[in-house]
Amino acid sequence: MRRKAQRNIENDVLIQKYGSDILDSKEFEFALNQIHHHRSSVGDHSIMTARAGLTMCNLINKTGIRIDERKVVRISLLHDLGMLGRYDRYRNNFICGYLHPKNSAVTAQKLWSDIDPKSIKAIKSHMWPLSLCMPTSKEAVILCLADKVAAFGDRFNPKDRKVSFQARG
Repeated sequence: MRRKAQRNIENDVLIQKYGSDILDSKEFEFALNQIHHHRSSVGDHSIMTARAGLTMCNLINKTGIRIDERKVVRISLLHDLGMLGRYDRYRNNFICGYLHPKNSAVTAQKLWSDIDPKSIKAIKSHMWPLSLCMPTSKEAVILCLADKVAAFGDRFNPKDRKVSFQARG
């Protein structure tokens, strides 16, 4: 358990380093207050996705394959912001699951002024195969997998998932 806590602290430092502007946005503040997967918030889920993504990056980087950790953090923090206000915006969970990746990409472009096309595509493809938009970059595949890992933890953890974010004061 100590190793996991230490890894979370190390990952949180990178999340703060690469994503402080996103974490400090009004959209992310709203995300911390919107329920997601019954036991989490959109913001907490996004932080857990970034943590899982960084853990995957660390493992993959050991093989000699280089992954852009900054990009993984940023797309992880942005990937679900298109579902903010979901109960007013979408008729049901299926429609939300299908449409929010495109809306998240629009929100991402507002919060990340110099976002590149690969990052936009990664956000749009994070719900693959539901969204039918397939991930095409290493970072997109990591986002897709990290999102599923975080969602699994959100859904099946026996207690509510309120993230203790180590890098914040």
